[in-house]
Amino acid sequence: MRTLSFKQKLWLPLMASLAALLVISTSAAYLSYETRLKERKIDLVNSAQIGLSIVKEYAELARNGKLSEDDARKQALERLRGVRYGSDGYFLVLDGNARMVMHPMKPKTEGTDLSAVADVDGRHHYATFVQVATGPQGAGFVDYVFPRPGVTPAKAVPKLGYVLRYAPWNWILSTGAYLDDIKDAFYLSLYVTVGLFVSVAAMLGLLVALINRSIERTIGGDPVHAMHVTHEIAAGNLAVTVVTRSGDKASLMQGIHVMREALDGMVKHIRRTAGAITTATSEIASGNLDLSARTEEQAASLQETAASLTQLTQTVKQNADNAREANQLAARATHITGEGNSAVHHMVDTIERINSSSAKISEITNVIEGIPFQTNILALNAAVEAARAGEDGRGFAVVAGEVRSLAQRSASAAKEIKELIGSSVAMIRDGATQATEVGATMDEIKSSIKRVSDIVGEIAAASEEQSRGIEQVSLAVTQMDEVTQRNAALVEQAAAAAQSLEEQATSLKDAVAVFHVEDRG
Repeated sequence: MRTLSFKQKLWLPLMASLAALLVISTSAAYLSYETRLKERKIDLVNSAQIGLSIVKEYAELARNGKLSEDDARKQALERLRGVRYGSDGYFLVLDGNARMVMHPMKPKTEGTDLSAVADVDGRHHYATFVQVATGPQGAGFVDYVFPRPGVTPAKAVPKLGYVLRYAPWNWILSTGAYLDDIKDAFYLSLYVTVGLFVSVAAMLGLLVALINRSIERTIGGDPVHAMHVTHEIAAGNLAVTVVTRSGDKASLMQGIHVMREALDGMVKHIRRTAGAITTATSEIASGNLDLSARTEEQAASLQETAASLTQLTQTVKQNADNAREANQLAARATHITGEGNSAVHHMVDTIERINSSSAKISEITNVIEGIPFQTNILALNAAVEAARAGEDGRGFAVVAGEVRSLAQRSASAAKEIKELIGSSVAMIRDGATQATEVGATMDEIKSSIKRVSDIVGEIAAASEEQSRGIEQVSLAVTQMDEVTQRNAALVEQAAAAAQSLEEQATSLKDAVAVFHVEDRG
């Protein structure tokens, strides 16, 4: 079956069905022939028994003495001579030597030895009659050919004879029936069967041809080729050639062709996409690794910055404390200066004598006046450095050093002022005439000290504000460090995801690698 083509497989059931139909029809015709022949034999047996009953009837009359045996035989023969059944049925009588005793159709043969007579086929049927009748059964059928009576030209036709023996008189009673009508009916049945068979075969053949053509149009080609193509596609060979007919747009082969084209394009696209994904994921993984390293470095830098800011905050707080203490000292100096100013007024006469020392006091006063100006500049520098504290923490330390230096200079100047004031007090007693000028000078000193106190207070407030700002910056840096740490973790997760995606893309490429796609150059 595997070596048969699709068309042969379509025709095979029809041929088998037609063969079975032919066998069945022929068998039916032959069974009909056998049935008719059997019926004919039964009719012959029944007819022969009727003839035998006639003979026995007259033999019984002879035994009863009603007729002599010769008369009984003659009357029996005459009665048999007149018996007819059917269209051409009759009886003839032979003796045990094949001599004709009575023949209603050929009376001239009566008394003639017919043992040597043969039909056109060369069969000695009369001798066969005697042989069958004298056999163990005492009766039987004999086939021979014999012309139909009244038919011209005479033609021998098949005939079936039945013979039986009446032993007391040594008679062989024979009757027969022509079989040409049965055979003609059989042949006619065969002719009709063959005609119907040919007609049915032609119609079924046309139907199968139309079905075959419709199936081929639906499939679009040989199903064996379609099966081969589907097996190749299932095996991953998308470069297999799909043969389609010109103008075919709706057949199975066209659908397979469209499917193969779509699968070919899809696999190529998957291959390209998988390759691009593999390349992109490799780049992403490399970038993530680099970003992870940089993020870790940034986190370390932020930790160092946070530590530096903590140290700077402590320094700024210390400066603020020092500034507050200096402010308190300046306040005390202002108070003391006020008391000194009152004392100077009381010692007007003595102060007038310290005129010679006023120049020195004036210089010191100039120094004291220069201190606020420089302190203001340093305060501005400190504000600038505070804004830049996140990157340059050392600049503020320099400014703080300068502030401390100025404080020392202010202390030295104050000391000198104290010494001069002491000297002036001694001279006051001698220079009362200069008291008025000294009083005015003391007023100016008081104002200057107050201004210094105000500036120092502002520096303290600015230092506190700077401390709070640095604390906020430190908090922000700490938060940035936490975010950076989380970013580093996310980067590592992204790197792992990119690596997993690269592995999946490689697996996808391996999965589609089994497909052999069409190379179109």
